[in-house]
Amino acid sequence: MLSDLVRPADLPDGVEFHQLDLQIGVGLETAARGCDLLLHLPAWHGIHSSTKTEADFWRLNVDGTFWALQAALVNNVRRCVFLSSQSWHGHYEKYGFTKRISEELLAYHHAQHGLSYVAIRPHDFTPWSGDWPQRYGARLLYGGVDREDVLDSVFAAVDHVREVDDAALVLDATRPNVFTAEQVEGWEEDPVGRLERLFPGAAEAVERYRLDVTRKPEIVLEGGRAETGYAPTRHFGTFLQQLTTMEHEQAWALPCPF
Repeated sequence: MLSDLVRPADLPDGVEFHQLDLQIGVGLETAARGCDLLLHLPAWHGIHSSTKTEADFWRLNVDGTFWALQAALVNNVRRCVFLSSQSWHGHYEKYGFTKRISEELLAYHHAQHGLSYVAIRPHDFTPWSGDWPQRYGARLLYGGVDREDVLDSVFAAVDHVREVDDAALVLDATRPNVFTAEQVEGWEEDPVGRLERLFPGAAEAVERYRLDVTRKPEIVLEGGRAETGYAPTRHFGTFLQQLTTMEHEQAWALPCPF
């Protein structure tokens, strides 16, 4: 069963759909009947910060989560997978603040009502437009994660809450750490040279596509992987392999599939 504000145009035949607005919760209790798991995805994200107010963020991200969990409680749905964010760590920012409160709602329902849950925290996997090498590839050195790896984290989280009756887990849906903190120490002195040693062929790509790699790469969090079996596979090296098979114009104009 799927619910959303607007019915998807490409919804497959036979999929039960409930049109509703999470911000007010009307219709959620009916939509949750007969379900055994709540997969809660809707939110305003960091990319909406300039166009949405604090009230907008609160209504969808906080009120929406509250009403969804209440609907689950009424219908005895005791499993939940929630799409949170690494912005949880920036919890005094507009977006991260609402994610932190939403995770507190999960913890409350776990303590008071026995909800088994996984809160998934992905990093930057937002769409790109006309600049795939930079907006997708270069950010994989930092907090960026491939969308397919995020989808894999959702499947892993769903399996986990179905297997563990009392789960209360945070899963960092991040890319793999394919370099160590020691390997990027002193990065600023020679960023392209350091990158080339990590990923042979990277220097040519940096020059050809004007990739900004001046900032030291990040070591990302890996919480929840052992418990769920989540094993991301896409990183800057796999991006580089794909990039070398493409013509310059093709790579520069690669459309975002989502």
